[in-house]
Amino acid sequence: MSCGAHDIGYMFLGEVALGREYRVTISEPSLKQPPPGFDSVIARGHTEPVPTQDTKLELDGQRAVVPQGQPMPCPEFSSSSFFQSEYLIYQESQCRLCYLLEVCL
Repeated sequence: MSCGAHDIGYMFLGEVALGREYRVTISEPSLKQPPPGFDSVIARGHTEPVPTQDTKLELDGQRAVVPQGQPMPCPEFSSSSFFQSEYLIYQESQCRLCYLLEVCL
């Protein structure tokens, strides 16, 4: 959105419990929830942040990896219709919002 001469964006940073992940590489518009036996859906993209630049944190006693690197081609998912990976949850209880970031572009 624009605010005077500045463009401003908002991002939510949340802690998410993905559980058992169902992976897709093409859009499945009919998918309204994870298939039976799964808790979330991951649309795997053909680019991923460089893993050597990941930051490892400990949050509430749990280890978490935070990708920090520039996007690079991911050969395993080179035929994916998604540019980058997207993580989808379908139950509000799977997410705890932690931060709201205002970003000036």
